[in-house]
Amino acid sequence: MTDPDPLLDGLLGATHRPRHRGRLALLAAAGLAAVLLLRRCVEGDPSPYFTAPVQRGDITPELTLRGTLHGTGEVTVAAAEDGTVMSVPDPAVARLRGGQELVSLDTTAHTRALVADRADAAAADDRVVQAQDASRGAQQRLERFEMVWRRSGGRVPSLDEMENARAEVARTALEAATATARQTEAHQQVALDTAGIANARAYSPFAGFLMGCAVRPGQWVRAGQPLCTVVAHPEQLRLEAPISAADAARLPSRARAHVLVDGLAEMEFPARLGTIRPGEGGQTASFTLLPPEGGAPAPMPAPGRAGTVRVALPGRHDVLLVPEAALGFALPGTPRGGTAGVYVAEDDGVPRFVPVVVGVADGGRAQVLSGSLQPDDPVIIGWRH
Repeated sequence: MTDPDPLLDGLLGATHRPRHRGRLALLAAAGLAAVLLLRRCVEGDPSPYFTAPVQRGDITPELTLRGTLHGTGEVTVAAAEDGTVMSVPDPAVARLRGGQELVSLDTTAHTRALVADRADAAAADDRVVQAQDASRGAQQRLERFEMVWRRSGGRVPSLDEMENARAEVARTALEAATATARQTEAHQQVALDTAGIANARAYSPFAGFLMGCAVRPGQWVRAGQPLCTVVAHPEQLRLEAPISAADAARLPSRARAHVLVDGLAEMEFPARLGTIRPGEGGQTASFTLLPPEGGAPAPMPAPGRAGTVRVALPGRHDVLLVPEAALGFALPGTPRGGTAGVYVAEDDGVPRFVPVVVGVADGGRAQVLSGSLQPDDPVIIGWRH
């Protein structure tokens, strides 16, 4: 009997030879692997999360505060009286002359009152003149009566005429005093009206820089209410930021810092901690801006701008570190209840929440003080889709 023809067997689909089965199995496995590899290349990692490993290393913590720039010789100009704001400086105005007008209030009522009070003062002046003339006339008449009475040996004028003359002198003198008092009051009112018109305008106390105004046209202000802030030396800047007692205790004396001013992202200014003083609602840290290090001098930003100050704190070595993004990640519908922690991506695809106690941070990583995390644990930092 002849051996089977392999070609014929292949055409007829013969499968009785064992070595052909092994080859086919190898080919099938290779094809499946190629398909899975192609799918992985096309679809990427099937996990819905981005992860990063827990690491052990060094960290230089950074304290970040928000504050406002102030200049040296800063003065706040307040309203001298109640009134409605009529005008404020153009926002484009920066430099100020000494005595330059800042804010004007409505003077309509003062002007109307001044006209009426000046008329009252003029009438009071006329009454004083008339009363004084009448008083002098009565005094002169009494003096004549007394002279005649002495020369006549007391025979004339009669006692009634003498008493009437003396009474007239007293009456006219009282009227003159009353008219004078009313005249004083009338002129004082005119002075008040004039002062009110003058006080309706607030002026810069010195040549300097307009930091900003806290009022707008049409706004009603009270006497003593802040209007505008003027600074004498805008080139000598400091950033003042509220700070908690705990953070204040972490700052070394005269700590070095860097200030990034809003709107000037390309410019960062070196700074140094000046003072920490108590204030309303907490403490305030003051950082003095220094000229930029190296290169040409850069123009200093304007007072009144907001900015961020970053202060490097003493470093920590060989500590457990997690990305700060992992601390902010949360699964929908699973509130943490205020507990700090991270989600670890398990092999079965189900994230495991691990509570941790967090220490210092440097703006990208945070120190883990306690918890069950281990180096290289994959913590979830965000969603892929």
